[in-house]
Amino acid sequence: MSDAPKPVCSTVVAVIADPERGRVLAVAGQLPELQMAGSVYFGQGVTEAFGTLLGAELALLRRVAFRRLPDTETHQLRGATWSLDLLSDSAHGEWSLPADLPAEQRPWAEAALLPAPPARPLWQRSGGQAQLLAWLDDELAAQERPRSAAPQIIKHTQISFLARVPTAPGPLYFKAVPGFFRSEVPVTCWLSRELPGAAPPVLAADAEQGFLLLENGGEALNLNVVGWGFPDDQRGTWTPNDSRALLRQVAHLQRASEARLDDLRALGLRERGPQYVLTWLPRLLDGRYFHTAQEGGLSAEEAQRLQAMQPRLQAMLERLAASPVPLTLGHGDLHEGNVLKRQEHFTMIDWSDACITHPFLDANLSYLVPQEHAEAAADAYLDAWKGMLPPAELRALYRAGQQAGELFRALGYIDGIQLGVEDASEWGNVHLTHFRALLNFGSEG
Repeated sequence: MSDAPKPVCSTVVAVIADPERGRVLAVAGQLPELQMAGSVYFGQGVTEAFGTLLGAELALLRRVAFRRLPDTETHQLRGATWSLDLLSDSAHGEWSLPADLPAEQRPWAEAALLPAPPARPLWQRSGGQAQLLAWLDDELAAQERPRSAAPQIIKHTQISFLARVPTAPGPLYFKAVPGFFRSEVPVTCWLSRELPGAAPPVLAADAEQGFLLLENGGEALNLNVVGWGFPDDQRGTWTPNDSRALLRQVAHLQRASEARLDDLRALGLRERGPQYVLTWLPRLLDGRYFHTAQEGGLSAEEAQRLQAMQPRLQAMLERLAASPVPLTLGHGDLHEGNVLKRQEHFTMIDWSDACITHPFLDANLSYLVPQEHAEAAADAYLDAWKGMLPPAELRALYRAGQQAGELFRALGYIDGIQLGVEDASEWGNVHLTHFRALLNFGSEG
């Protein structure tokens, strides 16, 4: 079992703007500030805490800044700045010009006063959450299942809005996605209907607006195999049999999709298999995405090592493309946080990056199960593909798929999220995580 991560404490600053007057709400000459337990990266609890402080009704708009601060002996420290929408008529404090604020706070205030660009999603616009809530309440009323309390925000980012909706029979989940991820709506509906276990039951959907209302599919795994520091580490109750069962489920869904690829293409899924990655390979490794001169970028030594891997990676991708293992449905971002478990059943969520790909590029054990279960889980997964190749060759091909799959995952940002969001800097270095994971494979083939 991994050591429990230190608790997180966040310093949170709120920016509440009045664009018509060009002013922002201040308290004692600066933007309102609070200390909050836990990370507020996704906005959990922010409006409630500042609503109490300012005597106002508020809604999240967008996260303006997020910083990892030096840890103490007892806590992980974070700093965050959130732009909030004032829903009530008044709030404690005074309305100030950005120039009257401390110098470090002025850019946040000035950004909050700018008009929203076209790429900004509905839930990050003033009044946007009221529109989400109106759609949600209409759908709940139609199904005679009204909510029993306000929705609880789980994620509020540039790429999705996710809320838990309390109802008397049990919680439901409401999700909204931006235009460049809008295919997630029809894809999730199709998967829920045609491939049981691929997605939670869909109660209502609006593809044009990018809205989904979902039944509760279970609890997220939160095994901390990726090292994200989930607050509820479930490793103590997770067994090798659980790992085997999860990978069997992944393989079952992939194999069940083989005969339905034309249906998936009709839903708008792109083909992102080995040939797609091969097309990108020279650009991925020519240095333009290494960010060596930027904070958090690859070091010169890392860049050199990665470029030296190009011939081997090309050979791996060519082997995958030529193998008898067919293309299947791919999740595109398959990790423990996108898998739910209820009793002994697993369900996948967040099909924003769904595509058609080689299954071995998508199903990477290191993102799904503890390392000590890897061999048992791989055996269970590969059992679905037995007979296509001799066992040793099949395992070697799977190993190659996991390694080259880091490029596949990196492209989800480079050729996906970074092209669609308003502020690409938030995701600007995420692909480097996958480059570094690729380096961690070392010299193994």
